[in-house]
Amino acid sequence: MALRRMTTTASQLPQDEIHVWTMTVPGDPDTLATFRAVLAGDELARADRFVFARDRHSFSAARAALRMALGFYLGITPQAVAFRYGRHGKPDLAKEFGLRFNLSHAGNWVYLAVTSACEVGIDVERLRAPGRHSRLDLARRFFSVDEVAHLAALDEARQLEAFFACWTRKEAYIKLHGRGLTLPLAQFAVSVDPDKPARLEATPWLPGDLQRTRLYDLTTAPGYRACLATGSTRALTLQQRPWSTFPPPDN
Repeated sequence: MALRRMTTTASQLPQDEIHVWTMTVPGDPDTLATFRAVLAGDELARADRFVFARDRHSFSAARAALRMALGFYLGITPQAVAFRYGRHGKPDLAKEFGLRFNLSHAGNWVYLAVTSACEVGIDVERLRAPGRHSRLDLARRFFSVDEVAHLAALDEARQLEAFFACWTRKEAYIKLHGRGLTLPLAQFAVSVDPDKPARLEATPWLPGDLQRTRLYDLTTAPGYRACLATGSTRALTLQQRPWSTFPPPDN
């Protein structure tokens, strides 16, 4: 998948492109108020249920970015974007416009993927110590036997990033299918080494995915990992761009 500068402005997203927008969660009240102004009542209610302000701000910024991006591609206002939700909570457009999208936020970052080419899943995570559990203990709970073995074989200094490389690759894959954690993470395997290309390595429950699924590690700020999963065998162009350039300039 090629990576190039994004200049598309048309409301119709080219069928061979995936656009990934990245945003740092703003801290200034005016920007946050602008974001909240485009949210629907149920989204505001969800945001206000968070105990900590940073979580409210992160959720509000993520959902506002989603509405603004979809509105741009569809040629409608952010407030006019209507959602429906799948069995396991994955959002989709209420009307079939041919766009597929997925959203993730962690720490101070929001990652949003939009395309008309195929289903997508995206995940971003902040690298952090596992608390009272060791990385290998958590891996044994959630990862496949092969993934645990690969993680254990790495130098301890590399295990933290490898753990989150594996985690984001697995999360992106299950979000691609809209399954959430209803699909046990140990039932499939991805590559673990953070310095090697992301790839799906085993899916006993859906073997055809080995041919039609692609995983792509995304550019992140230090201390984060992110991955995109796509459900297409077609050659696609990935365009990753900071939210500070939204909406994109004319061609």
